Amino acid sequence: ENFEQTYSWAKAGLQIRESLDKKAAHASLFITGHQYAAMQWRSVFGQSSSSSHTVLYTHNAWLRLTKEGNKFTSYYKTVDDLVYTKLNEEIIEFSGTNFYVGIPVTSHVNGQLATFTGSNFEILDDVYHLPVRDVGETGRAIEVVKADGITTIKAAGTGIGGTTDSFGYVNKKFSGDINFTAHLYLLAEENLDSKGGLMIRASGSADTPHVSLLTNPRAGGLTMFYRESAGGETL
Repeated sequence: ENFEQTYSWAKAGLQIRESLDKKAAHASLFITGHQYAAMQWRSVFGQSSSSSHTVLYTHNAWLRLTKEGNKFTSYYKTVDDLVYTKLNEEIIEFSGTNFYVGIPVTSHVNGQLATFTGSNFEILDDVYHLPVRDVGETGRAIEVVKADGITTIKAAGTGIGGTTDSFGYVNKKFSGDINFTAHLYLLAEENLDSKGGLMIRASGSADTPHVSLLTNPRAGGLTMFYRESAGGETL
């Protein structure tokens, strides 16, 4: 939630570590002093560390680090994001079955303190995977890229309409009443029936009920589409 740092490469976050030896293999996911989300890892005991990072422009973010066998995967999201974004994954071989899970904090300057404030710490036995982001058969997996506070979504599929749909869908499960808002900058269409916008959907099934507000070149602006019942026609 907050990180009072002393240096641009001060770090705090999550770590899965083979041992408490200073040279131990590990996978870590940090928020850094200059507002990066950074995955850092040491694949083998005593080896130099490697890293992969992306700029967040904030210290207030959610971090998620998973271990599935010898595969370690890092995810992040800011407070404005609906779903996590995958940062990186690495294969790291631990020598034993036991390992350490914890919250590392380093000021990057000996004798000076960095202060990390967080909440909602949780260790679960089940492995997190990103939610299914394609509805129906699309022929090509969705791509989501975040840069400079802008989210760009590239998706295929035959469209939204008729009795079944086929499209890319960045989504999160909710219940109750919501208010859904987004600023659409651009729809770079493939053809006149390309669509993009907002959708509230009962499930991930291709024929499920939904209500959508979509920009559509053929209609020349925004159109509200909806399907009242499973398998019904889109209106």
